[in-house]
Amino acid sequence: MFYVKFLAKRFVAIIITLAAVIAISYVMMYYSPGGFMNTTQLASALAPLAAQDPAAYQKLMEQFQSRYGLNLPLWKQVLLYEWHTFTFNFGNSMQNPTLSIVSQLKDALPISVFLAFGSVVVSVVIGIPMGVIAALKRNSWVDYLVTTLSMFGQAIPSFVLAVLFVLIFGVVWQNVLPVTGWGTPADAVLPILSLAAGNIGVVARYMRGSLIETMRQDFIRTAKAKGVKYWALVIRHGVRNSLTALITVIGPQFAFTVVGTVWVENIFAIPGLGKVISTAFTNFDFPMAITAVFILGATIMLTNLVVDLIYSWMDPRVKLQ
Repeated sequence: MFYVKFLAKRFVAIIITLAAVIAISYVMMYYSPGGFMNTTQLASALAPLAAQDPAAYQKLMEQFQSRYGLNLPLWKQVLLYEWHTFTFNFGNSMQNPTLSIVSQLKDALPISVFLAFGSVVVSVVIGIPMGVIAALKRNSWVDYLVTTLSMFGQAIPSFVLAVLFVLIFGVVWQNVLPVTGWGTPADAVLPILSLAAGNIGVVARYMRGSLIETMRQDFIRTAKAKGVKYWALVIRHGVRNSLTALITVIGPQFAFTVVGTVWVENIFAIPGLGKVISTAFTNFDFPMAITAVFILGATIMLTNLVVDLIYSWMDPRVKLQ
């Protein structure tokens, strides 16, 4: 019963937050200079019609605005898009009116999820050992090196690192790793490394701090007094108990990494969700842009919810509210 109440409260909060995010995104697009009819190739295509037959052009514009609800007052437009989004009636995009938004996203979304998931896996595989080594070699040159590398990885944005990779492997070391396109396992290496660099630093630092704190606990001293061997003490008692706190970091990192793919995918010319989002906002494609915002926001909030549930399950002392 407690979990039912908790989930009900969280889902209500998620819906309210998503509604606010969608409304703000729509209003910002609405008041941005430009529009779909004058920022895309369609504008130049319709320019002769506007000059030759203004009445036909005006009728076409009215049909277009009516189809996407752009002829309504702003508050009605917002409510209309809110309703369509939360009822999962995403409709068709302006850029490709003959294709549903779902059909356009079914290929793009898995790519972004794969890149985000791959980067988190890489960050965990590399970051946890780095944090463990730094904690065990505390205040040594190894600790300082790991801490410096972690801060260095966190300080460089993923899109900056992606540009550096393009320069290195596209100019200096050509044909070592592909810097554009998608279709082979090698195409995912540089994007994943670009997204994982900052996460590696976060995981390593949290693992270091958590393990240092865990190794000070009474149960560690008790296990040591009972004669538990050093590495068994570190791995089975120290690292295992330190991973609980790390869950609260890994979950949100995955969610925000999905958002980070927006820039990285564009740099590496990957046809993922990031490419779809950038194209939609640039071209004022309202249905596609709002759907992408909804997916990203829902991903972040649902991931945080799952992390809270897992954390509570692993540590009964944590009370959900």
